[in-house]
Amino acid sequence: MNDSIAYDYVKLVLEEEFIRAYLRFSNHGILHYELTNILELCAPLIKGLDEDDRFLKYEVIGTIADYLQEV
Repeated sequence: MNDSIAYDYVKLVLEEEFIRAYLRFSNHGILHYELTNILELCAPLIKGLDEDDRFLKYEVIGTIADYLQEV
């Protein structure tokens, strides 16, 4: 999965599963910054995997949830 696809994928998961955080980040103008941080944490999961892999989505959701606990 290349970087732009991975970024879009993480953005989509954030928007679908964590809409309140997505809107908060967007309204404060920090969406790109936060997505970049999340993508860095998800990089080992995403590298070489298929975006249609449902287990990937679960792992990304877990990683985002952990990240949001710390923010």
